[in-house]
Amino acid sequence: MRRRFRLSYLYVLIGVLLLLACFLLLYPARDTPAFGTQLRINVGSNLLDLVLAVLVLQPLVLSLNRNAVRWRGRLDYRGVIRRIERATDHVDVWKYWTGLLEPRFEPAFTAAVRAALDRGVRFRLLLTDPSSPDAAERARQVAPTDALALIRQNIERLDDLVRQLPERHAQLFQVRISPVGPAHACYRVDDWLSYGLFRNRRVSESDQREVRVRGDLGALALEAFENRWNAPGLLRIGDHYRVRLRLTVGDTVVEQDLRYVIHDGEHWVNVHPVAKYAFHPDHEAAVDGSRYVLADGPAGAAGDRYAAKYGPDPGVVLLRLTSPS
Repeated sequence: MRRRFRLSYLYVLIGVLLLLACFLLLYPARDTPAFGTQLRINVGSNLLDLVLAVLVLQPLVLSLNRNAVRWRGRLDYRGVIRRIERATDHVDVWKYWTGLLEPRFEPAFTAAVRAALDRGVRFRLLLTDPSSPDAAERARQVAPTDALALIRQNIERLDDLVRQLPERHAQLFQVRISPVGPAHACYRVDDWLSYGLFRNRRVSESDQREVRVRGDLGALALEAFENRWNAPGLLRIGDHYRVRLRLTVGDTVVEQDLRYVIHDGEHWVNVHPVAKYAFHPDHEAAVDGSRYVLADGPAGAAGDRYAAKYGPDPGVVLLRLTSPS
């Protein structure tokens, strides 16, 4: 507020100085023949120029500048990190996975994130569930690149980062995992936004469009991100990894966070850490207060999804959560 008042005073001072300069320049020439006529002509023409500039030229220039598109042959990760180092407002990332979290760039990215969080910058990262059909399709597109392993690596790094952040940064750094792949790859830092389309190679190695968030293309790209970010079915990173299962056998109650996967709308839980109680014929199971029964059976496709989500696990024991009859 104080800065706004200081600018107002500055503009008033500049206006007064300009008026004073006009008076000092024109006063000595007041006796020139036809001085009044020439003054009126000059003032009128200048006002006409001003009206044309303000109403026509300025909006046109601003629109062209706001909607300008800069094409890049590939994404410059180090350039994105440098922008994050100077960020003052928002950073949004929407990808299947991002190279910012791969070993080559992760240390610089993490350092930039921590410094930006100290300045109050808000982060929203939206990645894709590696066990989803969209992630499997993307993995087929970019083969032989192991896309599922890269997605898992991203989520693991973010999980570690979220756990290490101080409490004051918890609301500033948000990560959500989507069961649906992104419409386009999107990196937004304040008013700058870069996006690329998905083809049969990594998006970072394809053409990128750099636009302003306040422009038409930037607003459309950001609107798509906002719609997906607020869509139902997204999970926080902790909920993506674990489900809290409460098992009761007689007087014994065991409550533990377990890995799981969703297949055909049902939860398949890895009960290996609590197998002793999960296979007891008189067990009772509950998740978030809702009662279930753990049913045995061939995991099949659920087992494949579990491997895609967490990687190979020879000790996995998957049981299906079903409603009690």
